[in-house]
Amino acid sequence: MSQNLLGLPPPKPPIEDPGPHLLDSVDIKYAPLCVDLAHWLHEYTNCNIEVSQFWTALQNGCILCELMNNAQKKHSYNQKEIYKYIGYTLQQDLGDQLFYVRLNVETFVRWCKNFGCDTSLLCEVGDLVERKDLERSLSCIHAVARRVAELKLSYPKSVRLEVKYHMSYNQIIELFNEENTNLTPYQIGIKESFAEFCEIIGLGKIDITQPLEANHDQWRNNLEGMWVGKKLENGE
Repeated sequence: MSQNLLGLPPPKPPIEDPGPHLLDSVDIKYAPLCVDLAHWLHEYTNCNIEVSQFWTALQNGCILCELMNNAQKKHSYNQKEIYKYIGYTLQQDLGDQLFYVRLNVETFVRWCKNFGCDTSLLCEVGDLVERKDLERSLSCIHAVARRVAELKLSYPKSVRLEVKYHMSYNQIIELFNEENTNLTPYQIGIKESFAEFCEIIGLGKIDITQPLEANHDQWRNNLEGMWVGKKLENGE
């Protein structure tokens, strides 16, 4: 049905065009975190993500609600509790009207609070759906990853680095703004571990004597055509 009762065309999708390229949406220092979280999301949801279009994949909240349900289900199982699925996890069920998309992301953000995530790190609905603050949206997903680590569920490699070195992601990447001559052997070892992490997730080798910004062109090239899960063709 092409017209509603008011004789108006049906509402358009909230955002018709693809989202911004990953490296154009967040500071480059967060690119490894995004790639790693994409792999982790695939592990929990079996989703397929074109990594350079990370935000296009997440903006309707379906993948995030699938993450929410699966993480909560695992935790409830460990606690011998019953869990009821909430939110829309399939695009065909959700549709593309802005009201329902916002409601879906709101369900995820509310769950994050109830799940025990650090509320200072969570985002607002519009940060993701309307792309008002994608770094804040990234912070929210990262907060969930940290929380599942606290609950001893499966968590991503980036959080494993944080746990291993008792440092936040931001503290780790800040080391790349320092000359190696000003760092201790232990701190240089942390940079080497981060470099190994970047190579494992597909971003290639990096020079630990250079700031992370020096990897911009290499990372953009390596992100082109990078998929987590199955590569989808147009229309799938």
